[in-house]
Amino acid sequence: MKNKKIKKLERRIKREAFCRSKKFRKFVILKFLLKALGKLLLFAGIFFVSTFALYMFNGENKLIYYVIRPLLNKHYDSQVRDRKI
Repeated sequence: MKNKKIKKLERRIKREAFCRSKKFRKFVILKFLLKALGKLLLFAGIFFVSTFALYMFNGENKLIYYVIRPLLNKHYDSQVRDRKI
């Protein structure tokens, strides 16, 4: 009789420990998801601020004018022409 009670109590303790560990796993997963969401929001915020600053300072046009256009001019000026203009 006592042996059955002990076994029943041991099974109950194991079951409670498993339930606690399951809750703990859920907590760990939730914590990971919140951290990932926080990092994603931080990245999105930084990306938005940087693109907004680029837009406000007209950076894309300045990049085209000072960097890309001289490279294109150099490329097209160095091409051999069949006839003189």
